[in-house]
Amino acid sequence: MSEKKETQIEGFENVQNALGKSEAFVEHNQKPLMIGVGAIVLLVCAVLCYKTYYVAPREQAAESVIYKAEQYFARDSFRLALNGDDNVMGFLDIIDEYGSTKSGKLAKVYAGLCYKNMGEYENAIKYLKTLDADDELLTPAVKGSIGDCYFELGENGKAIDFYKKAAAVDNEMISPIYLQRAGVVYLSEGKNAEALALFNELKEKYPNTMLGNGVDKYIELASK
Repeated sequence: MSEKKETQIEGFENVQNALGKSEAFVEHNQKPLMIGVGAIVLLVCAVLCYKTYYVAPREQAAESVIYKAEQYFARDSFRLALNGDDNVMGFLDIIDEYGSTKSGKLAKVYAGLCYKNMGEYENAIKYLKTLDADDELLTPAVKGSIGDCYFELGENGKAIDFYKKAAAVDNEMISPIYLQRAGVVYLSEGKNAEALALFNELKEKYPNTMLGNGVDKYIELASK
């Protein structure tokens, strides 16, 4: 018999042996395997039921109550928006009741903004920092608001860091605001070179915005 033929036969026998071992393993462990498959099916069903019959109704319930608090917020009634009244759940109650829902997470941002407008900056930072979304407008605006809070607390270094994070999104609505604010804080600390770099970035990147058009006066101040 040729060496090639022997190799083929040997390979075939190896495959047969492997298949035999697999069949023996399945036969020997059939019950545990079936239990494992059944457990996976039950887990999938449980997750689907949880999302359908628990998560979805809670999402709807949270959406139905948050808009009333949002109306108070829109009217600058920040304390009412935060704490609610006899007829309206405030953001804090919504967080307690529906904190894991999308509306509950949004309520944390609103709560932070309420505290910011009420001058309670440490509470504001605590709630604003809970945001983990990657929304093109919301995320940088929240980071900028955190910067405002740190500035009010006299923590200029942290304020500048958050202003830069907010500006990094490269958005014509958001970035000019926080480039300017970071530059102004640098100016207040006498760090003119750092301020000038930000003002020049504002002018170069966003020349057609209102702040980009008016940045020359800041560039002149920082150049002295």
